[in-house]
Amino acid sequence: MISARKLTEKEYLATMSDGMKNVTDTAERLTDIWAYASQSGVREVISEYGFENRLIEAVYENGGGSYQHVLLYGVREDTYAVIVVDVRKRAVFGHYLLDIGEKYGL
Repeated sequence: MISARKLTEKEYLATMSDGMKNVTDTAERLTDIWAYASQSGVREVISEYGFENRLIEAVYENGGGSYQHVLLYGVREDTYAVIVVDVRKRAVFGHYLLDIGEKYGL
């Protein structure tokens, strides 16, 4: 398993090439995101309830099909811990804290 790797905004945005498609209903399990999510530095940004109940808000895949973004509920309202999965390697690439309230003025 990869050690926890917090992505920079530039690294995160680079995984979003060719737009993002919601694949929540059809995504297959590529790797154990929960083992990654339990690591220090990641676990602290995921809601306790969401972590304990293994809740996934959504899964998005980039247009090239090379990365998936698995959105887990964050500890604050309007935040998500995004676990970025490399589809070809079937492994976690890293994580990013997405604050949609801050980013989109919600």
